[in-house]
Amino acid sequence: MTDIYKKQGNGFTPTALAEQDAWGFQGLMVTAAFRYCCGRSTYIVGACVDWLIAHWEEFPCNTRDIIRRDLEREFARDDEDRADGHEHKALGHDCDRREWERVRALWKKETT
Repeated sequence: MTDIYKKQGNGFTPTALAEQDAWGFQGLMVTAAFRYCCGRSTYIVGACVDWLIAHWEEFPCNTRDIIRRDLEREFARDDEDRADGHEHKALGHDCDRREWERVRALWKKETT
């Protein structure tokens, strides 16, 4: 990974990605990527989930809160879709739902 530096006095010091707003517009790009992927039924679900898990602690708190809220809503919709026997479900196929469970586990372990 490439080191990122910020100017401090006459020199530069290493900095975290979040300090450089690497997630774009206070985390907007993270939220946009998540929302694009949520409900898809392709390889992008696994790629997005892996990326979210790898960088979760680096994302701004408000971004994590938005993802948490949105994903919990999608799980509720998915539960209803499954209970009603819908062919198309909010979180996609069973394999996609299992992937999103991995993201959900991030805050489930925070509360235990």
